[in-house]
Amino acid sequence: MKKSTTAKRSAAASRRKPRIESTGKSLLTLGNAGPIQMGFWVPNRVWATSKYLVPLRNHVAAKKKSGALAALEPAVAEFKQWVSSRGVYRMWVESMIDEANDFVRTLDARTKKSIKDSDGDAVWIKDYDSLFEILSEIVATSPSFNHTAQVGTPMNGLLAVSMATRSGVALFHDGLFNLQIKKVLDALNAFLKSRASLDKLDIANPEKPGSWISEAACAAGVWDQMEHDPAKPGYGFDSWNAFFLRKFVAGARPFHGDPRRQVNIGCETTPWAYEKNVALKTDFWVKDVNYSLVDLFGGREDIAKLFEGGQIYQGFLSATHYHRWQAPLDGSVERSWVQPGTYFAERPAQREGVGTWEGTESQPYLGHVAARAIFLFKHETCGYVALICMGMVEVSTCVIEPEYLVDGVVQSAPVKIARGAEIGHFEFGGSTHILVFQKDRVRLEEWAVKAAKHQHDAKPTPMGSVIATAIGR
Repeated sequence: MKKSTTAKRSAAASRRKPRIESTGKSLLTLGNAGPIQMGFWVPNRVWATSKYLVPLRNHVAAKKKSGALAALEPAVAEFKQWVSSRGVYRMWVESMIDEANDFVRTLDARTKKSIKDSDGDAVWIKDYDSLFEILSEIVATSPSFNHTAQVGTPMNGLLAVSMATRSGVALFHDGLFNLQIKKVLDALNAFLKSRASLDKLDIANPEKPGSWISEAACAAGVWDQMEHDPAKPGYGFDSWNAFFLRKFVAGARPFHGDPRRQVNIGCETTPWAYEKNVALKTDFWVKDVNYSLVDLFGGREDIAKLFEGGQIYQGFLSATHYHRWQAPLDGSVERSWVQPGTYFAERPAQREGVGTWEGTESQPYLGHVAARAIFLFKHETCGYVALICMGMVEVSTCVIEPEYLVDGVVQSAPVKIARGAEIGHFEFGGSTHILVFQKDRVRLEEWAVKAAKHQHDAKPTPMGSVIATAIGR
C-alpha cells in the first residue's frame, strides 16, 4: 500500500536536520528570545508564537469541541465560500497550509513542542476549516495588549509562516484574492469602530487579560503624553479604533528647526533603513533593501524621475505608536492618493527557512506592493519631498484627510500646507513609512543615515524632529 502524500512529507521532514530560528547573529530559542520585540511586525521570535498563537488556536479548538463555536462571521463565511468554489484558490490555500506545517516539522524538538496544538500535533494551522474558524474569531475580537510582536496584529500571527511559503507568496500577491481579503479586513475595521471593541479598555476590570489600561500597558508607554480620561468608560474613547488613533496632548510634539530650510519627521517611527543614489527601476523583490522609485510611486514615472539618485529613509511603527501623519514641511501638496495593493504579501525571495519569521526583511519591499498613501510635497529650499505611508498585514486602511487629497481628478491644483498639519492616519495596527528626498538637495541627520543601527531603539524618533536640512541654500 502506497504512503499518502502527507505521510511522505512528514517522513522527509523528519529526516532533515532540525532548523533553529536565527537572525544570523545568534540562535533564537524560547530560552533566549525575550518577550518584548516592539521593533518587529511579525512573530520573529518563537516566544511570540508560543505565547500568542497557540492559546488562540486552543481557545477556538475548545469552543469547537464543546459545541460553543459560533458560526463564521458573515464576511469570513463569504470569503470561505469564495475560496471553496474556485479550485485554483482552494488548491493554493490547502497547499499553503501543508507547506507551513511541513516547515514546522523541520524545526528543533523544543520549538515544535511549544507549537503543538490541543491534539498534540506540531502544526502551524491544523487544516482548511481551522484557518477560517480562527480568522472568524479574530474578526470579532479586539486586539490584546501583550509583550510580544503580535501586539495589535492578530491576523498576522495566524498567517506569518503561511504567507512565506511558495503557495502563500503566490496567493497573497494575487489581485482577486486581495480583493476578497479586503472584505474581511473591512469587517474587522467595522468591529473595531463599534462600542463592542472596547472590552479591553474596561475601567471596571483594568487588569483583565489583554487590557490596554493595565499596569503593564502603562509601563510600556501606551498612554505616555496621549490624550485620555481614565475616569471615563473606555478612557474616553467610543471604540478600539478611536483609542488606536489617540492624539498627543497639546505641546507634546513640537516641530523643531527652521521651517524655511528644514524638513521634519511627520510620522513618529523607529528608524529602519536608509539608501542613497536610489534607482529609477530595480529588482526590488530580490535584495533586503533595494528600492525602485517607479514601483514605489505606483508606476508614476513622472514623479519617480524627480527623485532619481536621491535618498530614502524608512521607519517602522508598532501598534503602540502614534498613528496619525502630520505634514513634515511648510510648502504645498502637489499630489496625493491612495495606491491599492497587497495586504499579506512577503518578499518572494524570502521564502521558508532560517529567519522566515523575520518578516522585517519585507519592510522595504512593502513600499512597492502594499496598499499605501502617497504624498508629493514641494518645499521652497528643500525641493520635492515624498511621504509614503504603507499599511502592513491587517493594517490595511490608509486615510488621507479630504482637504489634502490632490488626486488629479477631484482636485488637481496644489494645496498650501504648514508643517504639523494633520494630513491622514493609519487604522488598527502597526505600519511603516518612507520619506524620499531629491538628489543633492538636502543633508539627512546622522540618525537617519545610520537608521539600521537604531532599529532596536527603545523609543521611536519623536515626531517633529528635524530629519533633513537644505544644502547651500
